[in-house]
Amino acid sequence: MRALAALLVIFSAACAGETETADADGIVRQPIPRGINPAMVEWRSDGLLIPSQDSLRKTPGYVIDSVFTPEENLRRFQSTVIGAPPTRLSGGARSTDDLLRQYWALLSTADTLNMSPLVVSRAEYAFLYFPESEEGPNGMPPHIGWELIVRQSGRGLFRALVIAQREPSPVLRTECSDTPRKVGKSTIYGPCGVVIMRNGVEETIWVAKTLIERDGIHKLMGLQNELGAS
Repeated sequence: MRALAALLVIFSAACAGETETADADGIVRQPIPRGINPAMVEWRSDGLLIPSQDSLRKTPGYVIDSVFTPEENLRRFQSTVIGAPPTRLSGGARSTDDLLRQYWALLSTADTLNMSPLVVSRAEYAFLYFPESEEGPNGMPPHIGWELIVRQSGRGLFRALVIAQREPSPVLRTECSDTPRKVGKSTIYGPCGVVIMRNGVEETIWVAKTLIERDGIHKLMGLQNELGAS
């Protein structure tokens, strides 16, 4: 339980002090965290908050009004990383199938202590993913992109643990719904899930929103997912 508490502190402390409200259609929208520019984010159809992919176009003048340039924002974010900059992903798994099976096995036993090696670290995000991504050119400062991953991971982990504990079924196979896309030297997959047998019927549990592969190593890009709130 201490391991679970530690992971939830890292990935879901952002939920404190925030209230989710439903719109006219009854969809619960995740609140915008304090300190995040509303123009830099948007809501998905299910109410989940995600980085805006056209924030510069939607907020003309943002770069002009910003205190720091995108390059300086990245430099400052990278300077917060302790230790030598990573040159490749560490830990992880050798395939998406292996990664998802390992993650499901840990969820099924609530073994949050051993999840960290499967998830992209702050250093890997800062030095390997973000500099090659479209987020910077689209106006997303790296610290905001990382904070969104951290905040959304808390809810994602909780929902995945609930379902995995309720349905501790063996994995029949794994799958990802979208075509992989290249981001610099990385390949991005997702959403991805495990296929289990529930009440005699195969069902996909979408436990991971985004996976990253780089130099043959596969990791979770945070613990966000496509699971519902129930």
